Amino acid sequence: MAHVPSYIEKKALWFYRDEVRDCAIYDALGKSERNSEIAHILSRLSSMENEHIDFWKRFLKKLGVNFREYRYPRYKLFFVKIARSLLGLPLLIRLFERGEETVIKEYQSFLSKSNMDREDMEGLHKIVIDEILHEEYFSNQLLSMSGNLESIRDIFYGMSDGLVEVLAAVAGLEPVVKVPILVAAGGLVVGISGTLSMAIGAYMSTKAHVEIEKRQSERVAREIEFATEDEKIHRLKSLLTDMGFEGNYVEEAARSIAKDQKNAVDFFVRNRLGRSMESTENPGKAGIQTGIFYLIGSAFPILPFAFIGGIVGLIFSVIAVAIAQTVASTVIALSSDTPVLKKILETVGLTLGASAATFILGNILFYFLHLPALP
Repeated sequence: MAHVPSYIEKKALWFYRDEVRDCAIYDALGKSERNSEIAHILSRLSSMENEHIDFWKRFLKKLGVNFREYRYPRYKLFFVKIARSLLGLPLLIRLFERGEETVIKEYQSFLSKSNMDREDMEGLHKIVIDEILHEEYFSNQLLSMSGNLESIRDIFYGMSDGLVEVLAAVAGLEPVVKVPILVAAGGLVVGISGTLSMAIGAYMSTKAHVEIEKRQSERVAREIEFATEDEKIHRLKSLLTDMGFEGNYVEEAARSIAKDQKNAVDFFVRNRLGRSMESTENPGKAGIQTGIFYLIGSAFPILPFAFIGGIVGLIFSVIAVAIAQTVASTVIALSSDTPVLKKILETVGLTLGASAATFILGNILFYFLHLPALP
């Protein structure tokens, strides 16, 4: 092979190490997974990544690059397993997915600049198709089997609401009610009423959402089911282009997807509507979970008043809520694919702003309206 720029060598090495990392992570998660179906899918993903590793090793040898076999560090796999235990598999998959689109675009750039021979070009096309089609398909299977990200996000939204509303309530009561246990009792009343309201609201909204999703999915599915082969390929190519993909492999990917009717429908619904054909949301479960997590959230600002009270109790409430909101915001950001730090600053800032506003309002009512302190 003729001399190639150092950029090509460095990028090929980067791709190789990236595939080794993904292969090791999927393999480790699969071996520690108790659910046999999920373990099988993780094993399939690991095998797929192993094929990609072989491609990059062959390519690097063609370039004449002397490189050491890379092994993903065991200590990093240990932290991945801990993250799986703490976050759950759906959130962990979402974390992996955050980088996949970038990797695919890197592949696109590499294809246009590397001047590869026909055999290598075909091999890289296959890898890109795997990234676009198969890995996404398996990832969605994992999400549907191991939990619903929307459900997880709604649970932590419920917790966040409890944190905001009850902290605002106790902050407003503290200047007027001078007995800490009464402030805690007032916060508890707000927490219980909010729990019932949130649970009923979550049930009703989830039920309506499921019904709307079902109708939309059926309508989009019919577009593919009753389309001719050429129409399917054309629609799938347009969808892939809209997703930001380009190059010869778009045609190959569209034809590969169109071969299987069910696969084509699932892919089209998933990427046009952002979800699978069958909704995994359960209205009753959503209502119960949202209510419970709202109540858990309300406990953070209440408990300091059960033991300390006064301004010191309020300070501890604010600190406890800020910590809890940081956790809730992180989970919401990961499940929504939004910037984590931005979400934390936004949520914590609004929470503390609401509590400050009600604290000031409580003081205004107490001093300027001459309200008697209780008791």
